[in-house]
Amino acid sequence: MFLLITLSSMAQRRITPVDPTVNPDTVVIQTDSTEMQQPEKPKIKGYLYPLLNGLTLNVNILDGVTKIFGQTYGNYEIAAELDLHNRFFPVWEVGVGYADNTPEGLNFTYRTHPSLYNRVGMNYNFGYNKDAMSFFYIGLRYGFSIFSYDIDNIAMESSYWDESETLQMKNQHSWAHWGELLGGLRVQVYKNFYMGWTARYRMVFGYKKNAASEPWFIPGLGPKSSPFGFTYTVGYRFSFGKKRELTKEELSAIE
Repeated sequence: MFLLITLSSMAQRRITPVDPTVNPDTVVIQTDSTEMQQPEKPKIKGYLYPLLNGLTLNVNILDGVTKIFGQTYGNYEIAAELDLHNRFFPVWEVGVGYADNTPEGLNFTYRTHPSLYNRVGMNYNFGYNKDAMSFFYIGLRYGFSIFSYDIDNIAMESSYWDESETLQMKNQHSWAHWGELLGGLRVQVYKNFYMGWTARYRMVFGYKKNAASEPWFIPGLGPKSSPFGFTYTVGYRFSFGKKRELTKEELSAIE
């Protein structure tokens, strides 16, 4: 009986012939090409958000905080930012800049009268078709300001005559314009309330020099010798439109 069972199992076994000339190390296993090539998923077509998607009002609070810790100049500003498709954000920034600074180790006090400035430009959001309302962005600005400044308490001493004199230069009128490259982060804190920071690289295009002086501080830009700036804002957003519903194909594209 044992022999019958063994013979029947050998009869049912299927033996695959092997070519003795083929090197077993070079055997190539072929796979079904339909499993290797995945069809491309459809992409989201157009914009998820409407053209007029919202308006955000921002206030720069950084310079108000640094003044408490002794900073002797600053810019106080508000900004209106229009949301187009959650992608393009035209911006208008307007504010007042001032300075009352006595540089350490120098013999004068520099004062800029509170002066108006304007900056216009645009921010760009790379993740414009995403659900998240917090995002990184890059942007450009053009700024312009007309202002006047005083240089007071200019100490002039003569070691030869052993005398000293204090001079003043009042109402030195000037103007300046500049450009900015910037990058920042916008974070949704609660519903329509947002906070964010912006790092700026600034380039002065031109400014007016006076006969005996030139501006040290430019409203809207800051100290003329410093190319870097930073703002920290809080804002409120007014939403105008709603995001459209995704099709089944678009939903599969983002899964």
